[in-house]
Amino acid sequence: MSAPLLEVQSIRKTYPGVIALSDVTFDLKAGEVHALVGENGAGKSTLLSVMNGLVAPDSGEIRIDGQAVVLNDPTVALANRLALVHQELVLCPNLSVAENIFLGREPAGRLGKTRAMLNRMAKDLLDQIHVNLDPSRAVGELSLNEQQIVEICRALASRPRVLVFDEPTASLNDDQVVHLLAVIRKLKANGLGIVYVSHRLSEVMQISDRVTVLRDGHVVATQDTAGLNEAALVTLMVGREHKPGQSAYKERRFGDVVLEAKGICKAGVFDDICLQVRAGEIVGIAGLLGCQREAVVRAIFGDRSIDRGEIRVQGRKVQLRSPRDAIAFGIGFMPADRKREGLVLPMSVGDNIAMTILRRLGRLGFTKRRQRNATANGLVRALAIKTSGLSQLASQLSGGNQQKIVIGKWIARGGDIVIAEDPTRGVDVGAKFEIWRTIQDLAEQGKAILLLTTELQEMMDACDRVLVMSRGRVTGHFHRKDFSAEAIAHCFVA
Repeated sequence: MSAPLLEVQSIRKTYPGVIALSDVTFDLKAGEVHALVGENGAGKSTLLSVMNGLVAPDSGEIRIDGQAVVLNDPTVALANRLALVHQELVLCPNLSVAENIFLGREPAGRLGKTRAMLNRMAKDLLDQIHVNLDPSRAVGELSLNEQQIVEICRALASRPRVLVFDEPTASLNDDQVVHLLAVIRKLKANGLGIVYVSHRLSEVMQISDRVTVLRDGHVVATQDTAGLNEAALVTLMVGREHKPGQSAYKERRFGDVVLEAKGICKAGVFDDICLQVRAGEIVGIAGLLGCQREAVVRAIFGDRSIDRGEIRVQGRKVQLRSPRDAIAFGIGFMPADRKREGLVLPMSVGDNIAMTILRRLGRLGFTKRRQRNATANGLVRALAIKTSGLSQLASQLSGGNQQKIVIGKWIARGGDIVIAEDPTRGVDVGAKFEIWRTIQDLAEQGKAILLLTTELQEMMDACDRVLVMSRGRVTGHFHRKDFSAEAIAHCFVA
C-alpha cells in the first residue's frame, strides 16, 4: 500500500480530571479499512471528534496526504474530504430524506425542479446500500433505524476520500449490515480510506485490514486483522482474558401478569397486538425494520395513541394518554436514542439520575439534597458509572456510562415495569455485559421487562419469551426452550 492518506500523530486531549487521549498515533492508507476499537471511555469518541474538527487537541498533529492540517471545524474536515457518519444522529426532522442528505449542497434551479433532482440523487444513494426508503418523506417520521440510513447516505454524498464510520450498524438489521459492508468494500476498492468504529467485533473481523485498540486513552496495539480473533481482540480491549459464551441470564420464578396488551390497534401501523409480561419475566419483541415494534412499545408507554384494544397494569385497565400517565402506573422507558430522549445532556449526572424522583424529593433543601445525593451515589456505585462526580455533565460521559444513567433513573423511580429499547446500542463489550446483568437483576427483583434489541442473539440470550412482529402484526411466539434463530427469523417475513 502507498504512504498514509491520513496520519494522526501524538494527539493529547484532557478534560478536568480526565486524560481522554494520551500520545495517540493512528494512520490510514488509501484503499484500507482501519478499525478503531475499545471499551466505552477508551477515547474513541474523542479521537473521532478531533479528526472531524469538533474538538481541538491540546497537542499533536494531523496530516492528510503528508500535509499538516488544522481541522478546527467540521467544514474544514469536509473541505479536506474527510466525512464522519455519526453514531448519534445529526439530522433535521422537518426536512425530507433527500433534503437532509444534500443539506448545504443543494443544486441550483427552480424549487420544484430542484426537489425532483434531490429525490433522484437521494434514490441513487439509497439504492447503493439496497434500502427502499422514500426520499420525499420527512426525517421526523422515520424510525431510528431509517434515520441512521439517512446519516450514512449524507456522508457518502460528500464524495469523501476519508470516510469515518462511528457505529454505523448499531440500528441496522442483519440484511442491511450485509449490504452496508458490501458498500464499504466497494468504497475501499475505489481507493477510499475508511476508519471503522464498531462494538460488533464480528463486523470488525469481516471488514477491516488493520485494528487499533484504545484503552484508557492510550493505544495498546495496532495489528493486522488477519492475525487476530475476537477473543484476542476483547482481551486487548479490556486488559483481561475474555471467555466466549458468557451470559448474564438467570433462571427465575415468575409472578402474576403485571403488564398486558389485549388486541391493541393503530390504523395503518399495528393491528391486534396481544402480549403479557409477568413479574420477574423478560419478554422480547423481535422483527425487521418497519415491523412497527417500536410503535407498539411507545403506545404502551403512552407516547402514541391506540384506536382500540386495552392495556392493563396489575390486572387493571388503564388509559395511557401520555408518558406521564404511564410513569404514574409504574412504567419506565429506556429509549434507544439516549441522548435526545433518555437524558438532559447539559444537566449533571446526579440531576439526571434524580429526574424521576424530583416530586418525591420536593423542594431541595439540605435534607432532601442529601437524600438525592445518597440515591445518586448509590446508583453510580451499583452500576459502575465512570464519572468524576455527581456534578459532572452527562454530555461528558461515554455512551455506555450515559446508558447506565438512563437505567439508574428508572431504578431510582422504583416502578414495576421497564421497557428497554435497544439498551446496548453503541455500547462496548464490557459495558454491554454489565447492562445485561443489571437487566437480569431487575427481573430477579420482580420487575416485568419488555425488551427490544436489534441483535437477535442478544435477545435470545436475555429473554424468557420472544414475540415476533412483521408488518404490524404478531407472527410468532417462542418460549426460551424453543429459541432458534432460524425459526424466529422465519417469522420476520411471515
